Amino acid sequence: MTKIWKMGISTDNFIADTVNLTNEEIGIYFRLLCYAWKNEAYLPKDISRIKRIVQNANEEEINYILETYFKEDENGYFSKAQKEEFEWVIEKSGKAKEAADKRWSNANALKTHNQTQSSYNNNYNYNKIINDAFEDIWSKLKTKRGTKSEGLKAYKKIHGKVEPSLLIEKYNAKSDSLDKKQFLPHFSRWLNSEGWTEELLTEKKTEDSFGIVSRNKYANLSLWKKGIKTLNDFDEDIIKKYKEGEISKEAMEKLNISV
Repeated sequence: MTKIWKMGISTDNFIADTVNLTNEEIGIYFRLLCYAWKNEAYLPKDISRIKRIVQNANEEEINYILETYFKEDENGYFSKAQKEEFEWVIEKSGKAKEAADKRWSNANALKTHNQTQSSYNNNYNYNKIINDAFEDIWSKLKTKRGTKSEGLKAYKKIHGKVEPSLLIEKYNAKSDSLDKKQFLPHFSRWLNSEGWTEELLTEKKTEDSFGIVSRNKYANLSLWKKGIKTLNDFDEDIIKKYKEGEISKEAMEKLNISV
């Protein structure tokens, strides 16, 4: 994903929205906004993790800030305005990348012209195979989230390693499992995080004696073993599997979890 270094903020709106807060509460709110921006506009659901983000501030003040300024979905807590801003910047960055690629291509046209026809044909054919494969995948996605260019960029990294039919099947299954499609991850983000390896709750459910479906805490174990963590995962669940010998120390380091 394109790295977003600067977080935009409207000072007038921020001041107006926080006139009822103490200095301590403003500090908590701003820390949470900064952390969320660096994590794709989301805060973790784990309240103990949130307390560490705000330097173990008063839990009552933390809960007030979360209830007043944030919403919650399956991925964690988010500020509606910040999430919309983040997605707009991502989309704009994708379009800027397309324009930059076009300028780069034009500037290097003379250099590439000097390549042998054989080499040119080989590169053209290989890129065409990738582009055609991605076009077919993209056309069969029930819900298209994110920019097409970012999706192609992510797909190039895994072309030939995963069957296109599996990607289509798994992403459409992920889409079908969500009532609100805005919670579906962008296709590029899903590819980069190896989302096709995720075990959806709709695929494997457990029920208690009252017929209530419970969350499978270890559904993403295969991702943890590779050092990949999603917003639905809790550190304590990962640490438990590490202590049971199912996750390596190297993977824990990639997950940035101290053991």
